[in-house]
Amino acid sequence: MIKKENSSLQPYNTFGIDVKADWLLTIETVDELREILQDESLKEESKLILGGGSNILFTQPVKGVVLLNRLKGIEIKKEDEEHIYVQVGAGEVWHQFVMWAVEKGFGGIENLSLIPGSVGAGPMQNIGAYGVELKDSFHELEAMNLSTLEIQKFTSADCKFGYRESVFKNELKNQFFITSVSFRLTKHPQLNTSYGAISQELAARCPFSYGKRGEQRRHQHSSKQITRP
Repeated sequence: MIKKENSSLQPYNTFGIDVKADWLLTIETVDELREILQDESLKEESKLILGGGSNILFTQPVKGVVLLNRLKGIEIKKEDEEHIYVQVGAGEVWHQFVMWAVEKGFGGIENLSLIPGSVGAGPMQNIGAYGVELKDSFHELEAMNLSTLEIQKFTSADCKFGYRESVFKNELKNQFFITSVSFRLTKHPQLNTSYGAISQELAARCPFSYGKRGEQRRHQHSSKQITRP
C-alpha cells in the first residue's frame, strides 16, 4: 500500500486537473483495502474511489481519502468446449484487457476497444459501443461492502444492468468497492458487425478474410479506427 498526504491527483485523471487530496492511498491487494477501511484514523474521513480517472472532473481539492484502485491480474478460472471464464482485477486498464482477449483469440468484447477507464468501472455504467455492451459477456463480480468489509458476489441480475446503468450507480451507490470482474468469453468469436460504421470500415479496408483470429483482430482494429477522433 502506498499512502501519500496532501497529494496531487493530476496524474490520476484524464483531464489532468491539478487538485490535491488530503490522503491518496494506492490499493494493490484486497487485504490492503480491508486494512485501510479498518484504520481508526481514517474511519470518519469521506472516501472517493478512483480507477482510470476518465469519468470525473475535479473542480476543487478533495477532502478525505482517495482510494486509487490498482488491483491487478487476469486469470482463467475455468473453461468448457465453448467458453472460458476470466477473472480480472478491477484495477486493470480496460483497453489492455480487451487487447489480451483479442490476442488470445477469445471473443465477446472486441467492439469495446479504447473505452477509457478501469475494468472495475465497466460494470458500474455497463459500458458499451458498436452494438455490444459489457453485460453481454459479464459473468459475475466481487465487491467489498464498505460498511461490513465483507466480499460479496454479484450476478448479472444482481447488477441490474440497463443502458449505461447498474445498481452501483443507483441504490448501492458509494456502498461497495469492486475488486474483480469475471467475464464469459467465447472460444469461437461471432463478430458483431451490425453497427454501420464497422461494416463500412471493414469493407473499405479489406474485403477478404484472414481466418478467424485475423478477422477478430481486423474487426477490433476497425473499432479503434472509428473510435479515434
